[in-house]
Amino acid sequence: MANIIFQKSGVTAPWTGDEESILELGEVHDLDLDYGCRMGNCTACQQPLLSGEVEYPMGHTAEPDDDHVLICCCQPKGDADVVIDA
Repeated sequence: MANIIFQKSGVTAPWTGDEESILELGEVHDLDLDYGCRMGNCTACQQPLLSGEVEYPMGHTAEPDDDHVLICCCQPKGDADVVIDA
């Protein structure tokens, strides 16, 4: 099972798959994270990905900047930890 590490916030949360996205997991842990559409269309939620891999099972139309991810619609890929600079 992967952990999602929100580095700036100092929060590490286990990914259980109960939430649909990394954004939702952060909200469960009372993090105030930027977002707009919650569908991967606007890039308001993009955060730097420091390590790990993500996937977009719900899809997205916007392209995040290099080395960034759209936390509103991504999930960890596999069992490796994901570190987000948030």
